[in-house]
Amino acid sequence: MRKRLRQLSQDERQARSLRICEKLLPFFSGKNSLALFAPLPTEPDLDLLWNLGLAKHPLVSYPRCQGDTLSFRPIAALSGLMLGRYGVREPTPGPGVQQLDLILVPGLAFTAEGIRLGRGAGFYDRFLCTIPETTIKVGVCFEFQRVLEIPREPHDVRMDAVVYG
Repeated sequence: MRKRLRQLSQDERQARSLRICEKLLPFFSGKNSLALFAPLPTEPDLDLLWNLGLAKHPLVSYPRCQGDTLSFRPIAALSGLMLGRYGVREPTPGPGVQQLDLILVPGLAFTAEGIRLGRGAGFYDRFLCTIPETTIKVGVCFEFQRVLEIPREPHDVRMDAVVYG
């Protein structure tokens, strides 16, 4: 999967990312607090959401690594992100968001049933175990990252939906 992601051309990544972002917009309706992620070069480009009207949303937050845990911090624009640990853009230190209505979750692969294969560090696995069941969890990936089966660990949290393009 990592090899296939590296082979994706920039034009194809952008076209697929735009389709993904358009499919994600309906999930935001009626939600007060959204959690996104700043994409790695091989992940869907969710920055495009800002061009599609995300800036009008009341509270948008992004993850920040603190030790071996994630916390989510609000930002008003993409300029509120800086290069952090592991080369991932993240918000500056500050107060975290207490309630998330919806969280978009990256992954290396997903099944149609919402089983997720992460990148190996366990940041999202640890975080997702701490949020209320009412928080909607949406996996985000390219179409070829959908697979039939993924080994499941007891700590794995199932996504409520998987959006791909």
